[in-house]
Amino acid sequence: MVLISAQSADGFITFHDEPGSGFASSSDRSYFRKALAGFDSSIMGSATFQVSRSMILGSLTRERRRFVLTRDPARYAKDASPGMLEFTGETPRALVDRMKGEGHLRCALLGGARIHSLFLEAGLVDELWLTVEPCLFGAGVPFLRAPADISMRLLGHERLDGSDTLLLRYSLR
Repeated sequence: MVLISAQSADGFITFHDEPGSGFASSSDRSYFRKALAGFDSSIMGSATFQVSRSMILGSLTRERRRFVLTRDPARYAKDASPGMLEFTGETPRALVDRMKGEGHLRCALLGGARIHSLFLEAGLVDELWLTVEPCLFGAGVPFLRAPADISMRLLGHERLDGSDTLLLRYSLR
């Protein structure tokens, strides 16, 4: 399980009250598309799904199954697509156990903040790939929604496409 996220240098995953990561640079967007190709599944929360709904529905494939964690799966029944897009109210542990049982071995955790907190708290994240954009917002949705105390080990860092955007890769194991 790899948590992939973009944030401002001061730790926000949204620009003020604007949903989504529209603030992310073209370097990050290019990196993100390439990175996702290496995963057989992804998990996101319902708010993250809502922001990217049309893009997600237009790009469903059996090669990368998408799971949306929500308190109300029935609300999204019309968007569900068997084997490609599923909405579930399972706990993070139950969902990951089921995914492993179904053969999903490489999963991208895509957020948002509540999902980050739930999966980190459950000890289900192996790595964090964090894009840090060179901007300060002072307000927005923070990276985590709950207090945490998690140590990480730096695996690597790089500038994306020669820009001032940094990619930091950490191990949580």
